[in-house]
Amino acid sequence: MKISAINAFYNNRFAKTDYKNDKNAEVFTSNSINSNYLNAIAAYNIPKISFKSLKKANNEFELNYSTKELKRRLDHKAFTEFRMLDVNAPQYQQLQDGDKEALKHLVKASRIMDSVYLRLDNIHNIPFSKYLEAEIENGNENAKLTKKLFDAQKGIIGKTVDGKQVILAKNIELKPGKGFYPEDLDEKEFHQIITNMLNDGENEEVRKILNQRSIVLRDGNKLKAVDYTDYFKEEFVNAANEIELAAYASTNQDFSKYLLLQANALRMDNPYLDSLADKKWAKLQDTPLEFTIGRESYDDRMTPSIAKNKELSMLLKKNGITPYAKDTIGVRVGIVNKAGTDYILKIKDLMPELADNMPFNDEYVQTISKNTDNKQTMVDTDIVSMTGQFGAYRGAISIASNLPNNDKLAIQTGGGKRNVYHIQMRNSKYADNQENILNALLDKSQQKYFDVNALHDFTILHENVHSLGPKDGLEALGVYKNTIEEHKADMGALVMLDVLTKKGFYTPLKRKQIITSYLVAYVLKGPDLENAHRARNILQHNYFIKNGAISVNKDGIMKIDYDKVIDCAHEMLENSVRLQLDKNSQKAADYIKTNAVWSKDLDRMAENLKEVDKKLNSYINSPLADALVNS
Repeated sequence: MKISAINAFYNNRFAKTDYKNDKNAEVFTSNSINSNYLNAIAAYNIPKISFKSLKKANNEFELNYSTKELKRRLDHKAFTEFRMLDVNAPQYQQLQDGDKEALKHLVKASRIMDSVYLRLDNIHNIPFSKYLEAEIENGNENAKLTKKLFDAQKGIIGKTVDGKQVILAKNIELKPGKGFYPEDLDEKEFHQIITNMLNDGENEEVRKILNQRSIVLRDGNKLKAVDYTDYFKEEFVNAANEIELAAYASTNQDFSKYLLLQANALRMDNPYLDSLADKKWAKLQDTPLEFTIGRESYDDRMTPSIAKNKELSMLLKKNGITPYAKDTIGVRVGIVNKAGTDYILKIKDLMPELADNMPFNDEYVQTISKNTDNKQTMVDTDIVSMTGQFGAYRGAISIASNLPNNDKLAIQTGGGKRNVYHIQMRNSKYADNQENILNALLDKSQQKYFDVNALHDFTILHENVHSLGPKDGLEALGVYKNTIEEHKADMGALVMLDVLTKKGFYTPLKRKQIITSYLVAYVLKGPDLENAHRARNILQHNYFIKNGAISVNKDGIMKIDYDKVIDCAHEMLENSVRLQLDKNSQKAADYIKTNAVWSKDLDRMAENLKEVDKKLNSYINSPLADALVNS
């Protein structure tokens, strides 16, 4: 696909608006519900997806894999299912009629936002999807097989579980700016343009370019930013209409208020409205449904590259501009599981004590304390639909989240956080083949300590540690910010496990189960240092091995020294928090490069794992969501 044609196509696909960043912008209230409801009904039949493929797109792509290779990747052992709630699920059947109706509209909103994620991820995704659909109509079997992989990884470029790239079309490359920046913009030119614009006094445009929520386009020899609400105006308005209809149907007043705030935020270029919605969402604890528009900045590697340019970093600091990595969009729709939520909430009252056990806690403002509301809600959720980033299987998929992230206005202005756990994701992830995996990785004497439920306990600890520790200025770590944060959460989980075991919250047996299950579950099939989650797994396992907390024999079987694991976790937690406090990207780079090494021991374990587990990728099956959309 020619870059100039693609850029021209997308440059002209949005209409400019007059929205301003006005903190006094109208927010939906009970007094405006009637008029807004009529507006929503009037707009209800707007076409749901506005993206169109280029006229010549069908002649511009060449599929990358042969029929034989596609069938190998799609074999049932290599391509496994993550199954969401079924139509006859009791969780759905027990909902009140109003909440069933609300659920239908929320699923429709999530499907609309899926196209937004595709564009943010890669400028070629939507034209390629249209190309595949046209080829399928023409009887192209390879296009049909390729579309299955495209839909599973939600994009033209993905990854297998062993960290290898999956590129579905030839002559397509992974770019650091993903779909956020012009495809032909490299890091050196990007830095130079930003420097020139600052020297020309275009500070406000630079601020927009370097925020979390803008698509960046070329403007002659400069760049210009378009807010998501403008660029994706039709998609956002259509999703907002569905969300608003869900608000009127919902039986829970608090949930309805949140939905109205969220709908309003999608309609205007105003981060303050996002903040209002985020703050309300983070306070929801007793609602029948869960709906999240997640905004996370793990994919953009262009904006954080500025941290490597000391001269530009200083110039930005002088002008009071912080470069924030771009947000990708994920949407989650679910039904809150009360029994699972009650189990998760057992740890909530202990959060202030966990905060007291964080290293260097006198050097930063802790949001969790005994004297204040800890601003943390937690729910376990049966998943109906996962779209966008949440639903993209690229070597792994999220089994929980802690949002909003620290770079969001809601957190910066005193809002709280919300942990949401994905029941269907974790159940599917560890459903089969566990005995063979244990035999391939772990000493026989310790296999009895592996427990799938203990992995859930580890995840609970991990997500809560995200709410602890430093939260300000982490953008200074650049592309290493997310790896260090995930590393902190893992090591904090093990440290807090030790603290809670000493308090009697966990038994010594549970302590062993959690440590064992974590160490086995996060053995990787191959090196992948570009992904923050997987880089931190390599770093940690390698650190444990180097320091004797894990021994790996010549056959690639590991044995765990549980006390040394905890000792190493304390060391690594201190290292990660220190890096966050120092705000030095070079120190973070040196720490990761020193420890995140793909060693012979890790390789032996990876080969063992690949021998017994043939999985390469997975796909999400959402039967209830499909039925609701088609109803």
